[in-house]
Amino acid sequence: MRRLRIEDLRVKDSQQIHVSIEKCRDVGVSTLSINATDESPNTDGIHIANTQNIVISDCEIRTGDDCVSIVSGTRNVKGMNLFCGLGHGISIGSLGANNSRDHVSNVFMDTVTLHGTQNGVRIKTWQVT
Repeated sequence: MRRLRIEDLRVKDSQQIHVSIEKCRDVGVSTLSINATDESPNTDGIHIANTQNIVISDCEIRTGDDCVSIVSGTRNVKGMNLFCGLGHGISIGSLGANNSRDHVSNVFMDTVTLHGTQNGVRIKTWQVT
């Protein structure tokens, strides 16, 4: 999908990923409010896969898992004015499962508030066997 826009959306207590963006190009995400308890596993706020040119701005994300997860095939991600509470923070990966070659590039985060998260920004990889 090209030129996708997601704006002014509130999502609460999803059973798994709250917002998933896959195989898209030229995406704008703004003013999202995503909430789940800190005990909720596998509840990524925004999950991005195989997507190019995405801007995420002015969002408040409070989940038990990743605030934003960015996985293989994604490039040119810009996050601005984000609030991440609870969970794991911002995650790139997991990359390289089953000895695969995964690529994520050009990730830029500006003015991100992390409150009570386990990490800030992390890169998750698999060990080569």
